Amino acid sequence: MAPLILRPTAPAHGGAAVARDDGKVWLVNYALPGEVVEAEPRGRQGGVAVAATTRVLEASPHRVPAPCRYFGACGGCQLQHAAYSHQLTLKRQVVEEAWSRAGLRLPPDTPVLGMDDPWRYRIRGEFEAISAGRAQGADSEAGGWRFGFHRLRSHSVLPIDTCPIHDLRIEQALPAFAQAAGELELKDLQNLLLTIEPTGRGLLWRVRHRGRPPLWPRDEFARRVAELLPDQVLLDDAMSLEFWDMTFRVRSDTFVQTNYRQMLVLYRTALEMLATAPADRVLDLYAGIGTISVAVARGAAGVTAIEENPHAVQLGRLNARINSARVEYLPGKVETVLRKVRLGQYQAAILDPPRAGCEPAAIGELIRLGLDRLVYVSCEPSTHARDLIALVRGGYRVRRAAIVDMFPQTYHIESVALLERGGSS
Repeated sequence: MAPLILRPTAPAHGGAAVARDDGKVWLVNYALPGEVVEAEPRGRQGGVAVAATTRVLEASPHRVPAPCRYFGACGGCQLQHAAYSHQLTLKRQVVEEAWSRAGLRLPPDTPVLGMDDPWRYRIRGEFEAISAGRAQGADSEAGGWRFGFHRLRSHSVLPIDTCPIHDLRIEQALPAFAQAAGELELKDLQNLLLTIEPTGRGLLWRVRHRGRPPLWPRDEFARRVAELLPDQVLLDDAMSLEFWDMTFRVRSDTFVQTNYRQMLVLYRTALEMLATAPADRVLDLYAGIGTISVAVARGAAGVTAIEENPHAVQLGRLNARINSARVEYLPGKVETVLRKVRLGQYQAAILDPPRAGCEPAAIGELIRLGLDRLVYVSCEPSTHARDLIALVRGGYRVRRAAIVDMFPQTYHIESVALLERGGSS
């Protein structure tokens, strides 16, 4: 089949660009709107034909050389070929399109809050394990194991030696874990999860195995890794996360924002929108380990945190005690717990659900409660827009919005909206 000549015209959520050829729609990976590219068909995604750029015939002025040698093979980043300022433009267009499809208009003064340095920002990384013998194209051998990422739209693993979006200390730790696993002849490794303390020396780690967890020399493995990483403190159970004179305990099995620097921008933006008064009682939905709950509680009469994950609830209660915060935890699904909340108990809520957004029942309960203000944080534009329009139809009005670039070089987008009771958007 002859290569396709495509002219993408718009960005698509997922990092590709949209092109049309004889009436057929294509999602073109590694192309930018306004370019002319030669592309190779790569199947279908969500019912739409997919192609990968093989040659750029007419380049966008926003195209730049990707600094990572794995870009184009690794599935982790999608936008390294775009200048960072243009990445922010593309992400705004994606959010505008998602809101428009839902029947909403993104406020024209919505800022896109990017980073001064959009590299080395990830404090947590999950790396797939692959035996060195199966690591085709590996640049170096490290015992019997390598770590890497899935290739684009594939289950196969690409072993890597460097990743410029991860904290350098995480990158430097990977060979130590690989070497220790090889020396101890570990079997059936699946992946490695590493989280680094942004303001400390701690490195929180967890290894997963395929199938049932085997009996393995965990203590000996940890000792050997610690010997290989003398400048880091290896942590098995929990680590500290500090910001704004607050301290939190974080575990591998609980959520933490991977971009510490932009986490502070996101939280500051959300708290500004929430504009809590000293007499306010606030709901924090999908509260996790309580980082937002504790921050909100410093300016409110109290916060009720709702969280389903029992490990997060346990840590959240601990974090409230550590920071002497007026935070109460109610464990369970948000939609279930909200049914027990009485009218007039709370004045505002902040919510940061998973990518799938809120269950319709949770939206219904928020509408029933009729809180004065809602601040909705989302990492998925389509479900964010879907839930916002439901709240608008239930009597809320979108007052403000912001886009915070938590994940430079990738297609992922974090957005925040302030809704107030009354009127329509």
